[in-house]
Amino acid sequence: MLESFETPITIMLVKKIMKAGLILLGLWLLAGTGQAFSAGLPDGLPGTFDSLGPTVQQLPLANGRQVHFIDDGADLGLPVVFVGGLGTSVRVIRLLDFLRSMRVGLNIRMISVERNGYGQTAFDPKLGMADFSAEVEAVLAHLGIDRFALFGISGGGPYVAKIASRNPTRVLSIHMAATSPSLGQPSRCGTASPASVYRDLLSQPMAFFGFPKDSPMHQVAGFQDTAFEEAARAHNARGQQADPAPLDHEIGLYCAEGMIINGEVSAPLFVYQGGADAVLDQAGSRAWEKAFPAAPLVLRAYPGEGHDVQYRHLDQILLDIAGYGDKVLICNNNINSMVASEADAQAAGTVLGHCAWSSQ
Repeated sequence: MLESFETPITIMLVKKIMKAGLILLGLWLLAGTGQAFSAGLPDGLPGTFDSLGPTVQQLPLANGRQVHFIDDGADLGLPVVFVGGLGTSVRVIRLLDFLRSMRVGLNIRMISVERNGYGQTAFDPKLGMADFSAEVEAVLAHLGIDRFALFGISGGGPYVAKIASRNPTRVLSIHMAATSPSLGQPSRCGTASPASVYRDLLSQPMAFFGFPKDSPMHQVAGFQDTAFEEAARAHNARGQQADPAPLDHEIGLYCAEGMIINGEVSAPLFVYQGGADAVLDQAGSRAWEKAFPAAPLVLRAYPGEGHDVQYRHLDQILLDIAGYGDKVLICNNNINSMVASEADAQAAGTVLGHCAWSSQ
């Protein structure tokens, strides 16, 4: 028969072991609630804050006007002047951030300048497209940038054309997505102002910048909410309370400017159009070729797609900007790769663009 171990010495040892175990358990629980001691801090604690998005900077001009702009990317990155669509502020550039990692990897530096009357920028009814181009040029001079690419979407296209026509030897490439020079053609500039179509929407950001239910952009978490926030900012940030005057003025500029034709621009011209775009006609998108007759044209047509190709195919646009314009990005068996043409991309099982589109 075994003798009992409950001697005074063994009882004391057991109590000490239990006490030590309780102390260790308590320290572990404290660390789990965030009350960690210096020796128990987790590895990889960041040394800086996380970004809430690029900062809107100000540049005072000699005429007293304040220009608002965003400069997002490495100083030595490839400079790209981005111009957003009709009625958008400088912060619309945030809608491109769902591919921010790709953009950073391609070393692209995005620069956006806020247009007349939107967001934080005061409205002056005397200013036109040439004035906006001059403000872009002032920002580029301030940043020490000589040569740059241009990327315009929707209503930003005519502004990009104006900038290119004023700086033909400085432009590296032009990228026109879901936009058309026919925005300012007579068929759109009748006696009834097109602004009346948009006027009532300005007080309803969710209607002004809402994407159709079948838009692929709903696959991107937070994209639609960011668009709503942009619409609210563009027309209310200065307390303008959805004043339609800047939008009316901008639409009038399209009509007053008309189609720009410049034979001096020889930089590659990329045009991206959706075959089912209900906002722009296909002939209008193709008309950019007439605007810049000396520019080599690359037309990327997407049958069946609507007025969101500028976002759905942003991955391809970024690659084109970065110098891969002779390739098409595809996903095949969950592997990203590039092929020589759209025809090569039609193979069974492939998806145009990044594999993230096929994994949603």
